[in-house]
Amino acid sequence: MSHISRQAASACLGSLMIFGCAASREPPLVPPPAMLGSEVDQLMTQQERNAESSKFVIPMHEFELNQKLPDGRERGWRLNEFGEDHVKQIAARLRQGRDFPVVIERSQTTALEDTEFEYPVHFNEELDWKRRAVVVAALERLGISDADQRVVAAPSIAEGFTANEAVRAYSRVIGTNNQNQSGGGSARGGGASGGSGASGVGGGTSGAGGGAATAPGAGSF
Repeated sequence: MSHISRQAASACLGSLMIFGCAASREPPLVPPPAMLGSEVDQLMTQQERNAESSKFVIPMHEFELNQKLPDGRERGWRLNEFGEDHVKQIAARLRQGRDFPVVIERSQTTALEDTEFEYPVHFNEELDWKRRAVVVAALERLGISDADQRVVAAPSIAEGFTANEAVRAYSRVIGTNNQNQSGGGSARGGGASGGSGASGVGGGTSGAGGGAATAPGAGSF
């Protein structure tokens, strides 16, 4: 084969390889896009479930103030009126089939005598167990047979406000209420301000249970 023929054959073979590869190359498969809002729906559903579980948390302020009486006895393990209402609400939700643990927020209001200033800011595991026993007994009286397996003493699910955050939230609510009272037609919009703080929802659950206090057989815990 002559030199020219070999060059022509090489060029033809190269063209076939180039165009043949290009013809057989397929574009990558792109998955179809998800339905609009599907991922956002999953996120919002999880947020709603997390908020629902917070309704089963009994915070520190729903128990008596932790302090020593003049005769040396300690108090702080009994539910106050708001706590009693909240436990009745929890029992009603559990009877409806809600499957959440009941969390006793760990107490952080104990003063230790061996500290310099004896500030009431320390944990107290013994007090937590007393509070847990009170809540278990109350739920059992309200018909929750597995209360002992459901109730735990643990940190609250939702984080609380710092002092600076609480001041800002309080100022926003007060400012919004003042505007609504003087705004006439904008008063109905005040409902939006209630949703701005998650803690506002939890506060409402305790107050809303006032009606449950008159339920038959409901006594003081």
